[in-house]
Amino acid sequence: MLGKLIKYDLKYGVKIFGILHGILLTASILGRFLFVNKIDFYADPEIIFSSVSPFIALYVLLFTSISLGVTAMLSVRFYRNLFTDEGYLSWTLPATPVQQLWAKIASGTIWYVLNILITALSLFILVTGSNVTEAYAKISPEMTDILGVPLSRYSLIVLAFSLAGSLSSVIMIYVCISIGQLFPGHRILGAILAYFILMVIIQVVVLGLMIIFNLFPGPYAATVVIEAEASHYMFAIFKLSGGITIVLTIVEYFIIHYILNKKLNLI
Repeated sequence: MLGKLIKYDLKYGVKIFGILHGILLTASILGRFLFVNKIDFYADPEIIFSSVSPFIALYVLLFTSISLGVTAMLSVRFYRNLFTDEGYLSWTLPATPVQQLWAKIASGTIWYVLNILITALSLFILVTGSNVTEAYAKISPEMTDILGVPLSRYSLIVLAFSLAGSLSSVIMIYVCISIGQLFPGHRILGAILAYFILMVIIQVVVLGLMIIFNLFPGPYAATVVIEAEASHYMFAIFKLSGGITIVLTIVEYFIIHYILNKKLNLI
């Protein structure tokens, strides 16, 4: 039954996901050939900056909008399918609350991973023109010194870390919606407030642990970066963030599990 639920959830999102990322890939290809490939990196820096800045701002907005679109798609599906009148049908299926939850987690994680991979592909399309690679080759040694590793390896590390965080990102969306449905008259507002409160808690915890482990930006962190490599500091931050994420994801999962089993309130 779990497999059927996952397939059904994936089928629901195919059209929306396809449209969003079709727009993203098309915009990236057009941006590459109509703008990026025509940039003269030997021109006056002020001219380059004045022309490139609006382009970067536009594409940052595009990438952010697509990501928010995927988040909205997952949120609406989870909410409608489990907490509205649709839920009456969902909960009559021969599936346990755990199966319903894991179907949503699995399908949501698949969409999230695909979103990250397509976003990375779109960015790769934008920045791999010959003029960009030739210009970067001139500053590549300096960038490697700053990062401690080549930019290509650094990018793969960030990509891997982002992919690894897909599960936690999906569960965080679901826990906020689950908490929001505890407020019958203000479910959407409750979910939004839950998100911001959760983010504040996470930031406070991260800040506190960074101070405890001497990773907070300051004299010590600057010394680490100067005396060793920026990559060492980066990996330390990744390890700390990963540990916090694992703990929070487990806690969030059991909150959702408890609400679905004990506090379910359909419209």
